[in-house]
Amino acid sequence: MPTRASHKARPKAGSTRTKAARPAKQVVSARRPARKAPAKKVKARAARPARPAPKALPKSPPPESARVDFAKLSLRDALDLAILIEEEAEERYEKLSAMVGGRYAGDAGDVFRSMAKNENLHGSELKARREALFAGEPRTVEREMLDDVEAPDWSKAGVFISARQALEAALESEQKAHAFFVQALPHLGEEEVKKLFQELAAEELKHQALLRGKLKGLPPGPDLEPEMADEPGSDPG
Repeated sequence: MPTRASHKARPKAGSTRTKAARPAKQVVSARRPARKAPAKKVKARAARPARPAPKALPKSPPPESARVDFAKLSLRDALDLAILIEEEAEERYEKLSAMVGGRYAGDAGDVFRSMAKNENLHGSELKARREALFAGEPRTVEREMLDDVEAPDWSKAGVFISARQALEAALESEQKAHAFFVQALPHLGEEEVKKLFQELAAEELKHQALLRGKLKGLPPGPDLEPEMADEPGSDPG
């Protein structure tokens, strides 16, 4: 029978049919791409105003225990002032020693007498220094310009006070003198005067250390109760 033209020819036995190559499938990852973190909004900071420069602290006032113009104090006058300070303290210790009197060796009266000798020694050293630099030049600083710069307090006198109490009074006087020289420093004009006052302040610290050493081991309180003590000055010592 005749074959229909519309029929396709069947492949012969044993022949292989080639299939058209299919396009490769695209592999799509199941993982989603990582999202980028949104950028943080940075607020623009307002520029800080510049800090004002720190104000200089006001100077402490000059010491009132000496009525002198520290800004115009010359080296000669500074030496004379230091000498007068030592003389004032020496005189005060001598008067306190007479008021306290004496009962035994090393008592308060002896402490005050020893302090008077020390002030005299320091004053003599300053006088020699003044003489070497300004021999024959007049003194313009007077004793009336001073008011207890290093002199001990009058209220410390009493025949019943102990050697410890006398030493404590002397220590207070050395501290007072040190404060005087330190407080005056910012008000001094001449460099040589500043060096002198720094030296004198350092000396006062040494004197304080010596007195503290003497205070060690001494019992506190007065030697006698006030009602058992004689009147001040009744014993010449």
